[in-house]
Amino acid sequence: MRKLLPIILTCTILCSCAQPRVVDEVNMSQAIGYDILENDRIEGMFVIPIFQQEQMGKYQILSGTSSTTSDVQAAVSKKADKTVLLGQTRIVLFSEKIVHKIGMTELTDYLYREPQLGNRVLLVIVEGNVKNVINIKPPNSYVNIGIYLSNLINQQNETGNGPDTNLHLFLGDSLEDGGDAYLPIIKKRGKDVAVSGVALFHENKIVSKVNSKDMFVFKTLVQHHRRGVYKFKLNDKKKSDIVVESIRSGTKYDVSGSESHPSIRIKLKIKGQIKESMRSDNLTNRKMIKKIEQDMEADITKQATRLIKDFQKRNIDPLGLKEKFHAKNKSMTYERWKSMYPNMDIRVEAKTDILQTGVSE
Repeated sequence: MRKLLPIILTCTILCSCAQPRVVDEVNMSQAIGYDILENDRIEGMFVIPIFQQEQMGKYQILSGTSSTTSDVQAAVSKKADKTVLLGQTRIVLFSEKIVHKIGMTELTDYLYREPQLGNRVLLVIVEGNVKNVINIKPPNSYVNIGIYLSNLINQQNETGNGPDTNLHLFLGDSLEDGGDAYLPIIKKRGKDVAVSGVALFHENKIVSKVNSKDMFVFKTLVQHHRRGVYKFKLNDKKKSDIVVESIRSGTKYDVSGSESHPSIRIKLKIKGQIKESMRSDNLTNRKMIKKIEQDMEADITKQATRLIKDFQKRNIDPLGLKEKFHAKNKSMTYERWKSMYPNMDIRVEAKTDILQTGVSE
């Protein structure tokens, strides 16, 4: 009993220090959106689920304005029947306009300091107004718009062409010298919303975008992944469309640490299966499979080279090449990197293996 007494006392103290919150007594946000108004005030929108058994999937959107993101939450709480808390927030949406006007460092500083928010919360850029996206009715009536949008992004990251990112990863990249990072972009299309690309950041601002057609190659360049879909045209008379689903994709970087002749060789390796072919040929023919592999390799190499040349032209480094080069040359400074990166010899080599054709005789 004496051995158990300290444990019981400790538990009692810990429990007495906690501040329990009953869900029915607070407004627990599951998504936040920020727009910038014409008078430069910030409009914040909070998606609040309604926890009632007979109203599964029901929710309300509380909004308010202020001159700072941190004060918007307080402004909304002042006119709501219950305090607005952020403990269940899964996703935070920013309009392109607010990012250009204020900058992501200022917009995420409050989120980073907010103890209620987890580091895995998703950050997303919205083309157009966030209000238009957050007021879309989800196709699944059993979830609110916040859960729907976070599921949309997670699905793209896990089984599509979206690269992994969250608050923790974004801040880790953006706080490096130069501040190169990326976030997904979504856009309202009619009554629906879809991922439309990736926003590329440099020193706090959006400086470029990767469109949806280039997202598979971009994801392969920045991370290993097991799922994704790549569509290209076969180099034949009909320019037939081929769709390949990735089974395993990854990239290897061979770095030369010489500052006088810096170079990087990027080797992309994709193993996949043919998901769709607009040719009538029997895809069990090994000669035809070899043709598809070679044309896919050429297309991926061309696309990756174009992306990297654009990154060099803009002097942005979303692939993290600086860190890879620095591992070979510890004495290299950021200023030196900035001067040599735009003209660095960077070459891409793609290797494709079609493991399955999806066709049976």
